[in-house]
Amino acid sequence: MSEKTSKKREAAIDAEKRWDRGCDILAFIALCLFVLSPVIQVIREWLFPHRVSEYFGNMRTYPSTVNMIMTAVILAATLRWSGLLMKTIQKFKEGERPKLFLPLVIFGALALWTYISQSINGFTDYALMGEEYRNESLLTFITYLMGYFFLGTTLRSERFRKALSIIFLGSNLVIGVLALIDRFGPKLRVFFDSEGMSAIFHQFNHYGYYLTMAILVAATLFIAAGSSLWIRIFSAVVFVVDNVILILNNTFGCYLAVILALLFGGVVIAIFRKNRGEWVRVAIVWAAFALITVVMHSLELGSKTNMSRLVSDIGKITSDDEKAASAGTGRWALWKHTVDYISEKPVVGWGVDGITRRLEAEKDTINDRPHNEYLQWAAFFGIPAALLYFAGLCVIMFGMFPRLKGSDSVSLACFVGAAGYIASAFVGNTMYYTAPFFFIILGMTCRDRFYGKQSDEASGKDAA
Repeated sequence: MSEKTSKKREAAIDAEKRWDRGCDILAFIALCLFVLSPVIQVIREWLFPHRVSEYFGNMRTYPSTVNMIMTAVILAATLRWSGLLMKTIQKFKEGERPKLFLPLVIFGALALWTYISQSINGFTDYALMGEEYRNESLLTFITYLMGYFFLGTTLRSERFRKALSIIFLGSNLVIGVLALIDRFGPKLRVFFDSEGMSAIFHQFNHYGYYLTMAILVAATLFIAAGSSLWIRIFSAVVFVVDNVILILNNTFGCYLAVILALLFGGVVIAIFRKNRGEWVRVAIVWAAFALITVVMHSLELGSKTNMSRLVSDIGKITSDDEKAASAGTGRWALWKHTVDYISEKPVVGWGVDGITRRLEAEKDTINDRPHNEYLQWAAFFGIPAALLYFAGLCVIMFGMFPRLKGSDSVSLACFVGAAGYIASAFVGNTMYYTAPFFFIILGMTCRDRFYGKQSDEASGKDAA
């Protein structure tokens, strides 16, 4: 190779590194903006109080806040996709066959299928723009997959990933402290006046989805061997505060999801990590969770009826009781109706807005969503979409098991946090201000697999 050719190659490699670094910075800023969106919305509500909406009482400006942030996410993702495409073309020119990242291929196919489904169902105003409460258009669903997930997956910098995790927990803690002040002190006008403890979110169960992810990320960062002492202390504070709020919030499905994910995460860490320090901290987390629950209930600050109601609802369903429709706070009726709708259009579904009016018209329901995300994907975009979504989740989550021993603290925390959301999704809905958190941490879970590397952060003895 001549000296001139060698210099050109070095210059090209240097330019590629600068491009990757610039894209990483832009991706971090875009994701950081979304992670901070609850705090940004509090500030916006404080400066410019919410307006009155005929649709849902006092409707805040949260949709426009998230839309502005989503624009930054789309821009960052577009640049990153452009760089990835250029690298792929270059590898083909050099005779090298690029490796395909299977989760991204599956979610790419899902994004394409959502567009095909909506094309067949028609591009209504709702499908194109969403509406001011849900704010979920077709573009929003595609951005979940090709924007938030993609940027989370491709965020390379260890420093950015750790910073994003801490910023997520910090933003969550600010909202939590304000929520406690609103509950036990003066009412805050920056919060939405809705049933239960909902903080900046439209409904208390939406806040529950957010708390679920934060609790599990905090718990795992406390447990993981690669976390520094100050991160462990900070994570412990977030864990305690959020668990108190979750019990006050009384979203029972999310409470159960936290229990399942804490058990899952603890068992997985014990089996795959083989680190005594982590085992001890798993036991501490389990004990702390149980203690918080007992104390809150002894102070009569948490509902004691949820478990008995769950047992009663299961009995109604299995015995085909005439009151079974009310099981799961009306979810059983929603699920039955949604399954019927899916059977009518199993391949392409009904589109983003297709089942809204039908559910609203049902006499035994009061909701316009199925309250089960897996049924929701099938109802909106057909059974193929639900299967692709489920396949993507399985490939990501099960694909982590061989890498758990060497996963860094952020990947491990995101893995357990994603598991909690996946569990809560059986009784939940996607929302424009909560679902992106899931897709970001889901992407960050499998970053090392995308780049074909494995961290050695957790290897060796844990002295802590």
